[in-house]
Formats: sequence, structure tokens, C-alpha cells
Amino acid sequence: QFVAMKIYEHYLTSPIMGVESVAIHVLDNWFFNSKIRMVNDIDLLNARIYADFNRQSLVGGKAQPLALTSLQGHKKELFTDSEKKGAYSVLYFYDTDCSGCRVESAMLKTLFNDKDYPVEFYAIYTGDNSEEWVKYVREKLEFKTEKTSVCHLWDPELTSDFQRKYGVIQTPRLFLVSPEGIILGRGLDSFALETMLEGVFTVPE
Repeated sequence: QFVAMKIYEHYLTSPIMGVESVAIHVLDNWFFNSKIRMVNDIDLLNARIYADFNRQSLVGGKAQPLALTSLQGHKKELFTDSEKKGAYSVLYFYDTDCSGCRVESAMLKTLFNDKDYPVEFYAIYTGDNSEEWVKYVREKLEFKTEKTSVCHLWDPELTSDFQRKYGVIQTPRLFLVSPEGIILGRGLDSFALETMLEGVFTVPE
């Protein structure tokens, strides 16, 4: 039990992106099937919540489909079989009263205005206040880009289950998805996102 818990905690708290999958593998194969007991029932419950909110958005996995609504009131479906592929996608989950989101929004706005990457940027508001949302978009998330396609979305009724599908327990939450719909990066910030995009779009000399 001691060794198993140490291994689980190591991968649970590792700063290396992608190793969350090891933590979930340990939970599925050691703890959830009762081969090894956790210290107490509270730890087991927390582990189940962690796995439930993270297993669908692991690096290397397929991005889960989302049905959302645009700022203009149009329905928008992401990562469905019928959706046309061809561009990298950035998912940015944020809230208007989140201090970390205000910083991240400013950084992302500067990044895309300066670099204008040919990606589809989906800014997804996690709240339900339309007036605050419109105000936030106008003040903090209006990009001046030609190649970057920006789409503002929300799900005030929470019917898309984006929280569970993408582990949006808190904001900000940032993902990079390949044209084939595979999650390349999760838990990113603007600096890590820039590094990944530079790797994608920089032509070797």
C-alpha cells in the first residue's frame, strides 16, 4: 500500500505534462479493483473524482465532442465525426470573475495578435451571465488576427458536460488539439502553448 500510494502521488503531482495517464492507470489497476486498499474511503472518493474528471482529456487521447452556443446564438459542434478537420485547435476555458483568467486572457491576446498562428481558437466561457460575458469579450478577448480564427462559445445550461470531458474543475484551462482531433497538450499556459505552436509551425532551416 505504501509503495503504491507513493507511485500514485508521484504521477498525480508531477509537473510533466501527460503523466496523469499513469496515475489513472495505477488507480484503475490497483485501487479501483480493490487489489490494494487506499488509506481511507475519503482518499478513494477523491481518487474516483480525479479519474472521472481527467480520463477523457488525457494527452494522446481523442478530443471529446462538445455542443456549444456562440456569442451570436448559433449552435457549434466541436470534434464530431462530421466536423471538417484540417486545422489545429486551441480550447480556452475561462470565467469572467477568475483573476488567473484575466492574466491568461491578456497573455493569449498578445500571443495571437503578435504571431497570428493559423489555428482555430475556441474561447469557452464557463459561466452563465451573458452581460458579463459580452463585456469580458469586448474588453479582453477581441483579437486582431487574419490567420487565427476566433470563436466565442458558452454552455450556460451545462448540457455539453464540458467539465467532466475536459476536467474543468477550475479555470483557466487550456488545450491544444491536432487537426485529427487528438489532444496534444493539456493544462497549458500561454508560454507552454507558444512553445508547442512554434514547434508545429516553424519551418526547419
